[in-house]
Amino acid sequence: MRLTVPAPDPLTGGASAGTELDPITRHNVVAESFFSAFNGVYMALAILAAPVVAVTAVNANPLELTILVSAFPVGVFFGPLWADLGRRWGMQKLVTQMAVWANVPLFFLFWVDDAAVWTALVTVSQLLNSAMRMGQSSLYRVMYARPLRGRVLGILTFWTYLTMVPSILVTGWLLDKSPQMYRILYPVAGLCGLVGCFYYSLLHVPAADQLPRQRRTLRASVHGIQKIITNDRAYLFFQIAFFLSGSAFFMSTHVILLLTRERFHFGAFELALWMSVVPQLLLALSSPVWGHVLDRIGIVRLRLVISTLMTAYLASYLGGLMTGAPFLIYLGSILQGMSNGAGQLTWSLASSHFAPRPEDVPIYNGIHFVLNGVRGLLLPWVGSVLFILVGPWAVLAATAVSLGSVPIVLRSLSLGDGPDQGNPLPASPGRSPGDRLG
Repeated sequence: MRLTVPAPDPLTGGASAGTELDPITRHNVVAESFFSAFNGVYMALAILAAPVVAVTAVNANPLELTILVSAFPVGVFFGPLWADLGRRWGMQKLVTQMAVWANVPLFFLFWVDDAAVWTALVTVSQLLNSAMRMGQSSLYRVMYARPLRGRVLGILTFWTYLTMVPSILVTGWLLDKSPQMYRILYPVAGLCGLVGCFYYSLLHVPAADQLPRQRRTLRASVHGIQKIITNDRAYLFFQIAFFLSGSAFFMSTHVILLLTRERFHFGAFELALWMSVVPQLLLALSSPVWGHVLDRIGIVRLRLVISTLMTAYLASYLGGLMTGAPFLIYLGSILQGMSNGAGQLTWSLASSHFAPRPEDVPIYNGIHFVLNGVRGLLLPWVGSVLFILVGPWAVLAATAVSLGSVPIVLRSLSLGDGPDQGNPLPASPGRSPGDRLG
């Protein structure tokens, strides 16, 4: 895929139509696309297919399944540790080093058949992967200019899910042949993850990714958070809406999986197909389109579209579970894929979009990641408790939470779409961009 961006404006870094990407940016898009493709295989097995494998291959119980669903977002609570390592190593090295360690536990799954040990190893892998996610999202601001960020993220997401979706599908098919196939699949996923690390190491990262050696004091960090919450109302309302939508997702994902298996007697292949493959395939195919939409209408209006689609897919799942109509499950999977395609972009770009300066991105990321961690830690348990108490009506509760995000987004539309900056790398006279981050 070739991108064209406007010619750089000497003041803003914006552009006039028709000029192609500069060679360094083009190189970075290609290298990060290779990383995304190989990392997609890792994410398929370690994250998205893990609940299906846990249920069908190692007979995980509801407690272990809830831990698996919670582990991926809970990793953001390690954010201060990852930020400190990023200051010491540089964000690019943080991504490559921690991604290597995240792949190591997958090789040990060849010898594991106990559900508790299996869950523990996959959980460790997901927690370490959180460092890679934080470092990668922090670098978007300094590597890609704002006018093309949505399109670049759309392309990278496309390549991630282009490999992820077939990996999930093959996993379900092979597990139906033999549940023991996970012993082969997970080491292969670990190997693909390591290859991806090599490609990420090839990126040419601007000097601005180097955080200052001096750490922020706790008092300064708290003051910065208070200032953002008080003054940046657009970001506050955006995060509230994001929190509600994410809460609905984490409340319902594992509950819908369990109810669908029980209600329709789906095997591993059908569960993987409709609960993972179809949503992720549509996520991959729609991401480049959503990237163009984001660049055109802005991140807040796109968030409104996401909230509407998410409420619709949860309502469709609920209707299918209550009526026994499988076509509503299929429709829910399709709508979920469309919603997640847009949601993936806004998740990755929220902090870099709203932060007024590059040096503000880490603290915006801190707020964003902690809120993600809170909902990822608590809401799967809320969903599990509701499932025990009220059964399928737990999905209705998640639908209501998602619907609650719509008026929040409508309110935020009056607050603007974040700072209007074309150039992600302004530098003061006599100072390099790297002097300003922290």
